[in-house]
Amino acid sequence: MQRYLLLIALLFQINAVAQQKSRGLEFYLSEGQKNSPLLNDFRNQMEAAQADSLIARAANKPFIEARSQLQYFPVYGNFGYDEAITNGGTYTAVMGVSQNILNKRTMDNRYRAGNLKKQYAGASSRLTSAELNRLITNEYITVYTLFRDLEFNKSFLALSEEENYLIKDFVSGGITRQTDYMALLLETQSQEILAGELEGQFRKEMATLYRMCGLVDTTYYVPEEPAIIMTGIADISSSPVLLQYNIDSLRIENEKVAVDIKYHPRISWFADAGFLTSNPWNFSNHFGYSAGLSLNVPVYDGKQKNIEKRKLVLDENSRKFYADNYKKQYGQKVVELGNEMKSLNETSARLEKQLKLSDQLVKALKIQLETGNVIMTDYINAIRNFRNINRNILMINLEKLQIINEMNHLQTQQ
Repeated sequence: MQRYLLLIALLFQINAVAQQKSRGLEFYLSEGQKNSPLLNDFRNQMEAAQADSLIARAANKPFIEARSQLQYFPVYGNFGYDEAITNGGTYTAVMGVSQNILNKRTMDNRYRAGNLKKQYAGASSRLTSAELNRLITNEYITVYTLFRDLEFNKSFLALSEEENYLIKDFVSGGITRQTDYMALLLETQSQEILAGELEGQFRKEMATLYRMCGLVDTTYYVPEEPAIIMTGIADISSSPVLLQYNIDSLRIENEKVAVDIKYHPRISWFADAGFLTSNPWNFSNHFGYSAGLSLNVPVYDGKQKNIEKRKLVLDENSRKFYADNYKKQYGQKVVELGNEMKSLNETSARLEKQLKLSDQLVKALKIQLETGNVIMTDYINAIRNFRNINRNILMINLEKLQIINEMNHLQTQQ
């Protein structure tokens, strides 16, 4: 009777788990993207880069300002500035306007710098988004594998407890020895400890997943099986890392142009209109205007231009070295992941065969156990072996999913 009650309780437990709310990988990926402060920062950087272009365009327009100055130079006997120079004071109230001209190269250079800054922030955002997806997916795979392992061991524990009731009855009837019952009870307690450890580990990894996604939640959700498949062939040309290096190259070239432009002659026009006088009492009688051109020609700067150009050459050398090294590591990583997947597939196939044999052995020994015609140590070793093979298959499937996730990360960073 106890045996049937235990089976009914197990069915209720399984049904309760099935009725629990579940969440899939897509939910966590979406929340992670939405709640990432770094991705939000990159979005702001792209908007700021757009604002830089608007500022550059506005700076090229005429600049208008109002200038006012009241300056008095007191003279007392032999004290004071020479009035022939100061006129006793200066009283100014004018509206001025000025604008740089013949500076198309300067403006094009500033627009290009703003556009490259926006492109770099966009590439960084795509790289961060892809990396965040990779990390969240890996953590979700871990959570899902632990959940599967936990549920398997809970079911295994329930079956072990069922066998305990059976063997206990056998002991009472003198069919089985007391030591056999104690050995099986000890194994059941070990299984119970393992299930408890898995429960704690599962909840810990679930909390880690919540933190990665920016979620403040302690609710228990059943993880759905992740649909992770290989999405294509690894292509380094789509990598935002390589795009960043390419943008860096364009940035360095643009900065070289900016250095050259800085040493070109600069021409601007200016004009003003208003009141300017040395006598504040007839201020209204001195309205006028002025206009002119300004020319600035750099002559000598202590060879700063050559030093700045040399620094940019060194930056380009470093950039090229990093880019070449990344290409080598990318290709090597693809080969390594392919070899690991091949090895895991071979191991998985062997374990599946072992699991079938182990399952047959456990079933055969269980039949003998229920008739009291089996050595208990043989049965315990058989169920241990079955449990270990099942866990090994789960761990290999975990590694395979992580490799697929890594391969997808390499080939879909766009």
